[in-house]
Amino acid sequence: MDERNSSETMQKFLGAFERQLDVKGRLALPPTYRARFGAGCYLTLGADSSIEVFTAEAFDAEAERMELREARREISLDRLRAFSARAIPAEPDGQGRISLDERLRRHARLELKGPVMVFGRLDRVEICSVERYERSMAAGEQDYTEGATPDHS
Repeated sequence: MDERNSSETMQKFLGAFERQLDVKGRLALPPTYRARFGAGCYLTLGADSSIEVFTAEAFDAEAERMELREARREISLDRLRAFSARAIPAEPDGQGRISLDERLRRHARLELKGPVMVFGRLDRVEICSVERYERSMAAGEQDYTEGATPDHS
């Protein structure tokens, strides 16, 4: 394997982890993800009742993509506003925990002291309820079983 491919593989967020929110709404990131976020990350609304977690570089790229999509009228200005207004910078504490504010928790239907799923989605991390994760995985595995091809539009 050449170095470029090895480096690209290491840059992706992979795997799934069940975690627990604490009473203050903090979530311990899996150790395999912590190094990628360094001193900070960005949290924002995700699709299908989730929270998306980006590195600073990935957040900048996503923000630019959203701006372009809004300029082409592929998404509404309201969606762009929600993305940017609900985005918050987060700094993992010494134990690798990030705080999920009430609005993000409500969007993702997460309860304090409740279980959550944290999983890689290649260029970002998603946080959601266990039920939503299981539903999504079942649908995705069904797509594989049926031989469905992804929509690349």
